Amino acid sequence: MAADHPRFPPKDPDFEERGRSGFTRQPLMATLGAEIVLVEPGYVEIAMPFAPHILQQHGFVHAGAISAIVDTACGFAAMTLMPRGAGVLTTEFKINLMSPGKGERFIAAGRVVRPGNKLMVTLGECFAETGGTRKLIAMMTATMMVMDTPGIVD
Repeated sequence: MAADHPRFPPKDPDFEERGRSGFTRQPLMATLGAEIVLVEPGYVEIAMPFAPHILQQHGFVHAGAISAIVDTACGFAAMTLMPRGAGVLTTEFKINLMSPGKGERFIAAGRVVRPGNKLMVTLGECFAETGGTRKLIAMMTATMMVMDTPGIVD
């Protein structure tokens, strides 16, 4: 975790279990081969291996796959600071793709910048990892909505 990451207290002492459990219910993450590797209050990391089924026409990992893991890391980082019973929903994001998706695996890190009662502002980064060396390839800003219930929004 980044040393300059602000520390926010969780509202739910079971935030880690809730985050890991929620992650396993996302079929897209399973399709991408992604796994949640770190859950802390206001901070989440997700790893995704390089795989042929997530490539675009030039042999790089598709921007949609990169966006998906960074958005998910940001969303789950926000969820770690929400009260028990609350759900999270992305309301907007912007991603800057700075280098092609080329590496052995990809690490998405999401962190809460401003926790609010209804909206949370997050920052996400994606690193391509090869031989243990990480290169920053994408950055995201995203706003997450705190839902009163974790179910589907009407």
